[in-house]
Amino acid sequence: MLIDVEDTYNSNVRNFYLNTEILRAGCAEYADIKTENSSELAQNILNIEGVLRVLILPDMVFVEKKDEADFDVVAPQVMAQIVEFDFAKFKGFDFSKQNIKAQAEALVEARVRPFLKADGGNIEILRFSDGVLYVRLEGRCKGCPHARETLKNRVEAVLKKYITGLLCVREEK
Repeated sequence: MLIDVEDTYNSNVRNFYLNTEILRAGCAEYADIKTENSSELAQNILNIEGVLRVLILPDMVFVEKKDEADFDVVAPQVMAQIVEFDFAKFKGFDFSKQNIKAQAEALVEARVRPFLKADGGNIEILRFSDGVLYVRLEGRCKGCPHARETLKNRVEAVLKKYITGLLCVREEK
C-alpha cells in the first residue's frame, strides 16, 4: 500500500492519502475511542499517544495531534496502523447517512480549508437545508473576483464527491 503524507496549514494536522478506497461513501470523524460505531482503524490510531482526532474519508485518513505531540513520532505509528489494517472489514461501513453539516465541516477542514488558507482565505459553514449547504467566505476570499468560481469548482466539487445528498453550495453574505 502506498501512503502519501501531506502537511497542512495547521501544524497539528497531517493528511495520509492512500492509493486504495477505504470507505464507500461519506466520512467518519472520531475524537474518542468510545464513539458509537467507531472503526477499529480509528480506535487504533486514537490509541497512539498524542493523537487527538481522526477523520476517515474514502481515500484519506486525516489525523490531528495534540500540541505537545511530535509528528516525527506520531506519523510513523499512524502509517503502521494503516498498513496493518484489514480494509476489507472496513469497506462494509457507509457513513453517508451521517449529519451532512458535520460531514461538510470535517471535509472542509481536511480538503478545502488548506487550499483557501494558502491564498489568505477561509470558509465558515453556516447551515444545511434542502440539499443546499450555505457558507460564508472570509479573508481574501471575501469579495474576490474568483470567489464564485472557487466556490463552485473547488468547494462544491470536493464536497459533492464525498457527501451523498448535497445538491449545491451557496454563499451567504
